[in-house]
Formats: sequence, structure tokens, C-alpha cells
Amino acid sequence: MANVDARATALKLLQDVRIPEPEKRLDQYAFELSGGMRQRVMIALAMSCGPTLLFADEPTTALDVTVQAQILELIGEQRRDRNMSLILVTHDLGVVAGHTDEIAVMYGGKLVEKAPTATLFASMKMPYTEALLNSIPKIEDPSHTRLTVIPGRPPDLVNPPRGCRFAPRCAFAQARCHEEEPPLIQAEHPEHVYACWYPVGSPHHVERTAQLADDKVGAR
Repeated sequence: MANVDARATALKLLQDVRIPEPEKRLDQYAFELSGGMRQRVMIALAMSCGPTLLFADEPTTALDVTVQAQILELIGEQRRDRNMSLILVTHDLGVVAGHTDEIAVMYGGKLVEKAPTATLFASMKMPYTEALLNSIPKIEDPSHTRLTVIPGRPPDLVNPPRGCRFAPRCAFAQARCHEEEPPLIQAEHPEHVYACWYPVGSPHHVERTAQLADDKVGAR
């Protein structure tokens, strides 16, 4: 009887995550399913425990854009239907834009910026946050446009650099950044904090941005 109950529960979970032909999928192996189906099965497995908090680590990795949107919408539906909280871990700010209430940006094991989602996108302060946003491909860009990347490599967490951990890769870093670790500073919004000596919008950042733009034009 337990096997019958377990199978009925599994079938209901597959139906909840909108797996096509769920009765058939119950008897298939993972290699027989598409990437999107496998991701839906993983969500069903997580839902089987009846969680009040879902921790989704890169839930859309290796999926095409259409399937990404479907998976995110599915997670949102499950969150609302089950009155469940969600922590979404991703390197793609575009993924979290319409699916979170608050964003915490981390770099090298440190919190570098945190704010309500709308506030972060309207007034980001940390250059790393800005670099993440700039790395997202834009629909209006012509075909074969070179993607914007963050140069260098992430820090060695066993032997991290002095000062700001992002400084070795930051186009706006000054000597102070390599020597002193910036504390979390409150921005204009009371729930917005960031860790940077020369934040986005500061005189140094504006001047350096203009210089980088001129250098880019001159290199063409």
C-alpha cells in the first residue's frame, strides 16, 4: 500500500510541475528526459518535502531562454500556491529581476550590496553589481556583438587579497581599494547598503567611466 501511495504522490507532484504525460515519465530514466523536464523533476523532488523555504541554486543553468522563463514562472507559481519563501542563487541579474523582492550581491565570500530589487536596479552602487548587469546580452545589440566580460579571475579565498576583494578586477579601483576593505555603507534608501570606496555615481566613477568610453572609441 505504501508503494501505491508513494506512486500517487509522485504522480501528483509531476502534475503540479506540469510535466507532460506524467504517468509515462514516472517509469523513465533521467537520460530519457529533456533538460527542462529534468529541472521540473528536481523541483518536484524539492516540493515533496513540503518546504516553507525553497533554496534554488542556479535553477536555470544550461537551459535555453524560453525554458528558463518557464522554470522561473513554475517556481513562482509553486511559491505562491504553497505560501513558501524562496532564496534564488544565480550569477545572472536578469534572472532575478522579476522574481525577487530583495537582492543580495556577494563577491569573494563577502556581501557587497543589498537592496530591494527595484532599488538595486534603479540605483546600484557597487561596481561589481554594475559589471554583472553590463555582462547580460542585450536584445537591441546587433548580431555578433562582443559580450562585456569582467576581466581577471575570482579571488583565492584561502589567501584573499588585501582591501576590497573585487579591486584586482575593478576598472574603478584606486590605491585605497587595494589596502583598505570598505565597510557596508547605507545608501539613500534605508534598506540599501553597499561596500565600496568609489561607488557608482561618485565623481571618480563618473570621470573614470567617461575615460573608459573614450579609450574604447579610440581602440576601434
